Amino acid sequence: MRRAIFLVLLLLAMSIPNAQAETEEGVLFTWAGSASSVELIGEWDWNNTTTMSESGGVWSTTVQLTEGLYCYKFIVDGEYIFDPDNSYRGYCDGIENSVIRVGETPHLSHQIVDEKLVVSSVENPNSNYAFTQNGQTWELDLTTLQDGKHSIALNADGKDSLAIFWTGPNADFEWDDALIYMVMTDRFVNGNASNDGAPSGAEAEADWMGGDLEGVTQMIEAGYFTELGVNALWISPFNTNPNGSYLAADGQHQVSGYHGYWPVEPRQVDPRFGGEQALEEMVEAAHSAGIRVMADFVVNHVHEDHVYAQEHPEWFNQGCICGTSECDWTERRLDCLFMDYMPDLDWKNRDASEQVISDALWWAETFDLDGLRVDAVKHVDDHAITNLATRINERMEATGTDFYLKGETAMGWSGHSLEDNAEQYETINRYIGDDGLDGQADFVLYHAVVDNVFTTGSMDYQHLDYWTNRSQDQYSDGAIMVPYLGSHDSPRYLSRIDNDGTQWNQWQEQSLPSTPAATSYESAKQGIAWLLTTPGAPMLYMGDEFGQHGGADPDNRRMLNFTLDTQQQDLHNFTAEIANLRLEHEALRRGVYSTFHAETDLLAYEMTAGEESLLVILNRGAVAQLESDYDEVIFGDATLFDNALAISANSVTIVAKSTVEETQTDDTNNTDNGNSSDTNNTTNQTTNNTDNTQPDDNNSEEDGQVDDDESAASDESDSSNWVRNLLAIGVLIAVVVFIQMNRKSEDNH
Repeated sequence: MRRAIFLVLLLLAMSIPNAQAETEEGVLFTWAGSASSVELIGEWDWNNTTTMSESGGVWSTTVQLTEGLYCYKFIVDGEYIFDPDNSYRGYCDGIENSVIRVGETPHLSHQIVDEKLVVSSVENPNSNYAFTQNGQTWELDLTTLQDGKHSIALNADGKDSLAIFWTGPNADFEWDDALIYMVMTDRFVNGNASNDGAPSGAEAEADWMGGDLEGVTQMIEAGYFTELGVNALWISPFNTNPNGSYLAADGQHQVSGYHGYWPVEPRQVDPRFGGEQALEEMVEAAHSAGIRVMADFVVNHVHEDHVYAQEHPEWFNQGCICGTSECDWTERRLDCLFMDYMPDLDWKNRDASEQVISDALWWAETFDLDGLRVDAVKHVDDHAITNLATRINERMEATGTDFYLKGETAMGWSGHSLEDNAEQYETINRYIGDDGLDGQADFVLYHAVVDNVFTTGSMDYQHLDYWTNRSQDQYSDGAIMVPYLGSHDSPRYLSRIDNDGTQWNQWQEQSLPSTPAATSYESAKQGIAWLLTTPGAPMLYMGDEFGQHGGADPDNRRMLNFTLDTQQQDLHNFTAEIANLRLEHEALRRGVYSTFHAETDLLAYEMTAGEESLLVILNRGAVAQLESDYDEVIFGDATLFDNALAISANSVTIVAKSTVEETQTDDTNNTDNGNSSDTNNTTNQTTNNTDNTQPDDNNSEEDGQVDDDESAASDESDSSNWVRNLLAIGVLIAVVVFIQMNRKSEDNH
């Protein structure tokens, strides 16, 4: 999370979830602001208020409290308000309040200064490390530590903290730099057949298949992820799941908990995944390879066999089944059950919420995790996310290392305008912020472009450009959003491209997707290139890198086979090459997206970070010409001539600037960034930049698009140059034909 400096100051000021400072006189409550009167009321005595006194604009009072959690509010000029300096919330008697934590071990202040870990304490905070005393602080020289991740427990003066940081070449990693790879453990690699469980009675495609954490470790150590350009793993839930089978949502098929989302134990790694030792070894291997590990964590529900459901039934809602009659997924999002054997946690029950947050912290600290993917975010109260983030921040980020919290707030796409999608963006955004998630899966972008551009092809590249831009300006400042092409909840990306009608099927008795056509593999490259060269922390669902096919859940979760055929290997190589370019170029990881040129089947956009700028060109149409001052092709086979690029049909090109040239001032030579009707930039203008499949409100997607009258005027003014343009087209076609014939000749030899 991007709160390193803030958090150091926060801890030093004692502004932690025990929001008010504990003193010998009691717990000090303060409120700053202009008011005639300020009172305090709390769970210790709801019948009586405490009048607060003012000094220099700060109102304060002290209350004697024993160890525990307490709801409270301020009453400012007769109005009940939350504590603005305390993000931690909870419910008392069904009413939401601010919450303080009294009696917990206070935090030990520490920070990294000039390659030293500096701890403010009288006592040595950890004798296992070479700390040296310097007055009222103890210092650890970080240059003496080996490269990699370090998690050092600090304990001194009756206080404790956890110092987490990286040293060496991966120390400057930010989550903007991440290429996230999602692993569903049971379906990835079977590294140890001895831990395979017995059949559960579920359908074969929805039963355990033997994948385990040892298999993930083997792939890490074999260099698979490193060679692919992956530097972050999202692993499906580790918790032990039930042994039996259960009725699927379709009411016909039996399914098992192979996926990990039906926990029956709060703090146990499923033995079928290899247990605790296998998890420890996997995380250690990942960190040794410079790879971050993000665990999937379920906050909304458990399985009916879970110890909490058995021992604490009062912790759960008694709601309806989501999606059934009179039980809408959205309207009843906070109390509906996914299935009758999946009890829904009641986050208004403070004991339940505190326990689940404690479990999350246990997983994060015990196994040295780098982040959590929070499942089914919109189905829990807002304060569930706020409280989780607050506790994670104070424990895991005190040294300044970002612990990434990624959410899943499943939404759709509601049409072709921002206004249509305002609710979608608002819902996703409500959970993001300094006291919330760092980012979420970008569901709006997925549905807008994967559903409409990369798979069905019903919308053009102007649509792609518009919604890629929107993904930057519609989310909270600092949000690290996660774009994706496929996931464990959607039919396989490649099968959707193939679009033979089987991509929505689930079961063996249905016609399941088979190996897609060769053209589908080529088409897939357009989406992969876009994913890996646009803003955010992109996610690859396991197998998408080489074109794993499959229908809807569970067919989209087939056991992977890494013995690749020619087409799969080609797509894998393509993915790896662009992913590694992303690692090499800050502009592709942290850059700002800006439209260079957009038309029906060609999109060119710049990615800029600092002084570095790269031009990415996606072309799913015919050969084209694009005027530009970029002069170094770093990916693709485009040809440079006379300040222009000859772009092959159905290609991906990335271009850099080898030299910095003086900016041209002649308007006729300048590129009109964002103008999707620029007829001077390309020769591929057969559609006149108009997508006849787009709706009437299409202009809302095309900021700055020239209207028909203006376009006609431009065409008329350029008519005198038709001979020059015709000759340019001829030269372009000749160049491209020569390249392709030469390539075929090389292939034949």
